[in-house]
Formats: sequence, C-alpha cells, structure tokens
Amino acid sequence: MYVDKVFCEECGTEVSEERPVTDCPQCGEPLRIDYDFERIGKEIDKDQIENRKSDLFRYRELLPLKEVPVTLGEGDTPVIESSALGPEADLAVHFKLEYCNPTGSFKDRGGAMTVSKAREWGVEKVADDSSGNAGAALAAYSARAGLDCTIYVPEKASGEKIEQVKSYGAELRTVPGPRENTAEKIRGETEGSDVHYASHNLSPYFTEGMKTIAYEVSEYFDWNPPEHVIFPVGGGALLVGVYRGFRDLLRLGWIDELPAIYGVQSKACNPVVRAFEASREDIEPVDVEPTIAEGIHIGNPERGREILEAIRDTDGRALAVEEAEIRRTHKSLAEREGIYAEPTSATPIAGLPELSRRGVIGSGDRVLVPITGFGLKDVRAGERN
Repeated sequence: MYVDKVFCEECGTEVSEERPVTDCPQCGEPLRIDYDFERIGKEIDKDQIENRKSDLFRYRELLPLKEVPVTLGEGDTPVIESSALGPEADLAVHFKLEYCNPTGSFKDRGGAMTVSKAREWGVEKVADDSSGNAGAALAAYSARAGLDCTIYVPEKASGEKIEQVKSYGAELRTVPGPRENTAEKIRGETEGSDVHYASHNLSPYFTEGMKTIAYEVSEYFDWNPPEHVIFPVGGGALLVGVYRGFRDLLRLGWIDELPAIYGVQSKACNPVVRAFEASREDIEPVDVEPTIAEGIHIGNPERGREILEAIRDTDGRALAVEEAEIRRTHKSLAEREGIYAEPTSATPIAGLPELSRRGVIGSGDRVLVPITGFGLKDVRAGERN
C-alpha cells in the first residue's frame, strides 16, 4: 500500500489508518488520504494499469487497501455519447452509466472501499444514514463481507430503495423529519459503541472509491479526459472524490490538465450554489423545499468547503436549475436517449443549456456527465411534489 498519511487539512491532525475512523477526532471535519506519489511513479505506469483485468481494483496503488477487497464486480461502467441532448446544445456530451454498478448506482464504488476497509480493521458492525443509494450499497457489500449493517433513513425516502436495503438483510431505522435528522440520530446511537459509523458523506475511504471514476474516464479517453465534468451535488462525496482522482493523475503526469468541475443543484435546495455565487469559503445551511431529485436534498453538505475548492480550483461553476427543467430532462433522457435514470441523475444535464448559453462550455467541447442511479430505484418520482 502506498498511503503516506490520513490527515485533517483543517486542523492538521493525523490519524492511523490502522484503526476505524469516520472524521477528524479533533474538529469533526472530513479527513483526507495522501499517497507517496514519487514511489508510485517509480513503480507503476499507466501502461501497466491498462493491461490489468478491468475492475475497480486495477488502480490498487492509488487506493488505501492492504488486503483482498470485498467486491461485487463494481466499476468499469460504460461511457456512451449523447445522440440527442448533446447535439442540441452543440456539445460532445458523454454519459458514464454508473447505474450499471451492482446495486444500481455510483455508490457501489464507495461501498466496496468502505466495507473492504472495515473488514481490514476487524469491524463486525457498520451503519450509515442514507436516503437510499448509499444505504443499498453498504448493505449489499456488508452482506458480501458477513458484516452486520444498520441503515438510518429519512421517512420520505423512496419505497424502492427501502425495499432494496431490506433485501440485503440490513436493519432499517426510519427517522422522522428532514434528511439532517438521520445524521443526528445515527451519531447519537453509534458513538461509543461497537458499531462503526461508515458515513458515505464523511468517510475518507468512501470518497477514495469515487476517485476511480476519474481514473476510468481518463483511461477511456486515452489519458486526455473531457474538458468539462458535470455532477449533481448533494453531500459532495462524488464531486470531491472525482476531483481528487484527476488531481492524482495530474501529480503522476498521466494527464496534462484538470477538467473543469461543475456542480448542479435544484433551486429547491441549493446551498453550494449560494455559497459559490457569494464567494464564500464555507456553506451556510439553507431551508430546503421538496425536490424530485431526492439524492441531492441536503441543505448543509458535510463536504461543502471541499466542493467549493474543487469547483474553483478547476475554474468550474455551481448552477441551480428549476424543478420543471429536472422533470423535463428526466423525461427526455428516457424518451430520446434510452436512459432510464433517477431524477437526481438528470439534474446536471438540465444545467447544460444554461452553461452553453453563458459560454462557459464552448461549442464542440467534450463534456462528461455521470448517470448516477437507475430509474427503477425511484419509479414514483413523477408522482411527488
């Protein structure tokens, strides 16, 4: 393993990667993992990566695992070019079909990493708070690894996701009120217990799994990734993880420049956009309204500062779109592209026309959008609101 240190950038605290950890024990901020890139560069190159079996862990030198990972065949998801929505905006838009992962969403990458690390630590019980996809991923990989799993869910989470979590044998605890209540509840019930809080919003190991999207995209495009990558933004693990993955490759000299990173939210819940437009370094919590995009219905994201850092460091943008545009795009994705996705997945695509009108993304530019979750996870989405 090539890990150099696990640390908190905010207060400087370093922690041992040999013990279970969720966030900084001193200040509660998310932790980061850094690697010995000089050693990696001497011992591995991208040609060796390309000749390995096509799975998530072919990038093992850039991942924080010592033992054989817990896997269900996640990663190596297809990339396809848009046949309708991209050409309409005069853009070369590519979709990375993350719903092809084993439980139907991108969160399997983080689930595989988190559960693999928990097993390394000798943890027997894990828990997370989730509106659905992260809970399903943690439950599935826990079942694979033989770990007990408890998922705390907000009471308005979609029924399909709840049933999926239960199908893996996980214990389900429903929490009344807004999404933030689930985080407070799980903290209170796991702190000081033998249950590891495997938070997908806070765990540095979950975010490390997200990095592999950047590695796969760069490899797919012959180490010349698209100029723009657009994400739906809720808790931020996806956007932050992919940004870090691209930075890893830049440090190794495997790519020449970072893609611009964009975060798109619904106007019903847009704390990142407000902070970005106000030139703030931190997110201020916002009162949220109902949104069809439940996966990004988070009024105070734990990784807010890191989200803003990633967007600004790459000269990207944060953008909010109307609910009507998300609904229209969700429908168009299925009818015109043949992609049946969760509404959350449609949110970044709904922002494409505005980014094009502003001239932020130029005619003919290459754009990548991850399609984060499968539509069957939320078939009643159109009935809400």
